[in-house]
Amino acid sequence: MSLPNFMCIGAVKSGTTTLYDILRQHPEVYIPSFKEPHFFDIPQNYENGIDWYRKNYFKRIKKETCIGDFTPSYLFETKAPERIYNTLGPNVKFIVLLRNPVDRAYSHYLHSIRDEHEHLDFKQAIQLERNRLAQYAKEDNYLAYLRHSYFHQGLYGNMVERYLQYFPLEQFLFINFEEEFLQQREDTITSILDFLGINNQVVLRIDLKSNPASKSRSKKLKKIMKKKGWWRVFLKWIIPSLKIRQIIKNKLQRLNITRFTPKSLNQAVKEKMYADYFAEDVSKLEQLIDRKMNWGCYTN
Repeated sequence: MSLPNFMCIGAVKSGTTTLYDILRQHPEVYIPSFKEPHFFDIPQNYENGIDWYRKNYFKRIKKETCIGDFTPSYLFETKAPERIYNTLGPNVKFIVLLRNPVDRAYSHYLHSIRDEHEHLDFKQAIQLERNRLAQYAKEDNYLAYLRHSYFHQGLYGNMVERYLQYFPLEQFLFINFEEEFLQQREDTITSILDFLGINNQVVLRIDLKSNPASKSRSKKLKKIMKKKGWWRVFLKWIIPSLKIRQIIKNKLQRLNITRFTPKSLNQAVKEKMYADYFAEDVSKLEQLIDRKMNWGCYTN
């Protein structure tokens, strides 16, 4: 096996980086050193073909039997389920971490603020989201579409329904971020290892928090990294490997951030946003996966 037989497909801002860092410690697991290949959601990558995907992300596989791709935005991309099915076949397993969609949307928004991709306040960004996404779709600007889809990426019921058109429910492990991943970490990791069919007695460091709320140390550096120009062409010439460029970019971004505690959303705002944007979709999700997510009541 030189291609993924399992995927962590989301949701964005729901602990997937922490899980990635935990599972990479397991000797039976191979996950690319660059966390998110984005092969099945970014059209330009998918058009490069399966050999490009294998060569760039999975050529270093040795004896590992459990091969993974951690790209959370696969859950959101409408074409990803069919692409995965057609490329990797019907037996892929999926890990899906799901966070309260209001908290997820706010965390996503703060991430966009940190990376200089957002200038509106949270209320304005949510109110204008539909119009913005329609414009990005018209412009074929997929990255902007991802960056500003705050509440749309929390409509889990619609997204899971698309996947269930191609893959049976038993090939999915749904994890409640708040109740399981945060509060029952050890049992949750054991259930993941069992789901993947690998040794659950391997000692792993699980007390990680790999992608906490953060802000940029230097906004100037962030703007330089975003800026287009001759230096990007030069960089591609001296470093032709996309994977290596991605790794370098991620390391620079990590060096340029520092932790901070963001201001919490008002309780009344959370409850209204949940009712206005998510309640109906969460009910749909709960019916699809036959479990309660317990997101309707806020305790903090």
